[in-house]
Amino acid sequence: MEPTVIFRDFEERDIDFIYRCKNDEKLNSMIVGQYHPFTYDEAIEWVHGCMGEHETYKFWAIATNDDEQRIVGWVALSHIDKTSRSAETHSIVINDPEYNDGFAWIEAVLHLLKYGFEELNMHKIYGRSLIGHHQSNLMEKLLFMQQDGILRAEIFKNGRYYDVSYASILEGEYYAHKAAGDYEIKSMIKRIRTLRHG
Repeated sequence: MEPTVIFRDFEERDIDFIYRCKNDEKLNSMIVGQYHPFTYDEAIEWVHGCMGEHETYKFWAIATNDDEQRIVGWVALSHIDKTSRSAETHSIVINDPEYNDGFAWIEAVLHLLKYGFEELNMHKIYGRSLIGHHQSNLMEKLLFMQQDGILRAEIFKNGRYYDVSYASILEGEYYAHKAAGDYEIKSMIKRIRTLRHG
């Protein structure tokens, strides 16, 4: 099956997209961090900061799998710790109606796991999500991440407190599921249906 998106470095032409996303209050309503509008200069600085290689984080633009390679979102690993061999799924954002059917999400999270375990040789990849952010909560289960715990009333936003879920997957678990075919797109789509109706 042909991938619907590719993962490339950020480019200057992505700044307008990032500026719109960073000023979309609804889009930012369910991220773990706090929302604040960006100036255009802040969007420029953010994109420049995401370019290239960094010791403790790595960002990719999620782009259309065609000649244009138009940005539709971004994905990142952060808190890369080469001593403890761990990294955090920092963000997975897709903000294009043509690519919100789930396939790009699946490809993005698989990209993070493959890069983290197979390129960086991480022992653990972990993530945080607001309880009630159904897409993120579903992705944790879809990837066979284990819930490490819940921090109660951890984040205040949208006029209320949210509990935050911590979940992780270890390298042995990742390679076992990969060998079993659990990360094949067809298997993951079938698992999504099971999780949604289970």
